[in-house]
Amino acid sequence: MNFNQLRAFYTVARTGAFSKAAQELEVTEPAVLIQVKTLERYLHCKLLDRFGKDWRTTEAGRILYEYAERIFGLVKDADQQIKELQALKSGELSIGSVKALAQYLMPRLVSSFQTVYPTIRLLLSEGNSEELVKGVLDHQFEVALVARIPYGDRITALPFSRERIVVVISPESELSQREDVSLEELNDYPVICRDGGSATSRAMRTIFARHGLNPSSVIESANTEFIKDMIKQRRGYSFVSAIAVRKEIGWGELATVPLKGGDMEIDIDIIHLKDKALSPAASAFLTFLRERSDPEDLVRTADKIGEWGIEPLSVAKVRQQKNERLHLVKGSAGPMAVHS
Repeated sequence: MNFNQLRAFYTVARTGAFSKAAQELEVTEPAVLIQVKTLERYLHCKLLDRFGKDWRTTEAGRILYEYAERIFGLVKDADQQIKELQALKSGELSIGSVKALAQYLMPRLVSSFQTVYPTIRLLLSEGNSEELVKGVLDHQFEVALVARIPYGDRITALPFSRERIVVVISPESELSQREDVSLEELNDYPVICRDGGSATSRAMRTIFARHGLNPSSVIESANTEFIKDMIKQRRGYSFVSAIAVRKEIGWGELATVPLKGGDMEIDIDIIHLKDKALSPAASAFLTFLRERSDPEDLVRTADKIGEWGIEPLSVAKVRQQKNERLHLVKGSAGPMAVHS
């Protein structure tokens, strides 16, 4: 069945006249008549009968008209949806993020993006870099924020920022009194590692291997909060993203010790499938990210986006905020902590 023939029939049936249909379709009246007659021959039945000056549907015509009405209604809806998608008034975007960014950067980033594009639905998942690359290749995510690892030739990677990895220790550790520490010295202490698929774990093992060292890993976990808790309990030290521990460092719950030769750095990339046309929502998200990133420092990127507020938090300000959250209320049972 020809689409133009169906539209010609539908318009005549709706307006009741070939002349009105021709005017609406912006063609000649004979052209409309030919389309309708061709459709009748194809269906082997008469679709329109003349009643006075008007044309009305036959029984077969009424059935076809009902279907045509639904078809052209769907066409109109589809056209509207595509226009809204192109205008970023609708759409859905699946995003993957490494775990540290998912917890410490993405909440504010997603909130800021949806302030600009409130009708775009975002689906956020987290994982290590290897899992996220696989997710992009398997079409699970359209874009992902990952710590740089070998990607393969099917991935397009765009530089986003640089993540500083610091040596995190307990404030009560003997290392907290040191001005700096070498890898050789750290090799004598138990280390709490990220899971093997993370870029942080890869970088740590690589830098130790270059010095011919094999760190003593006592615990391995994908959970940053668990690692921080273990450090607080003096179960070891760890290499952790600076953005993930700056609050605890400000509060005095954790400490860092500079690494001789400088802290490790990991490049953060935005990745997507190569040679795949990005959706309007994904294109807008990439532009949004790159306009707000500091290519040299992830913490400054977080501050720029507003992760911790309009201005960066100083250590004194972090401590002040911690104190403001805790009030001591004295009662008959003694002091009680009340969180506001």
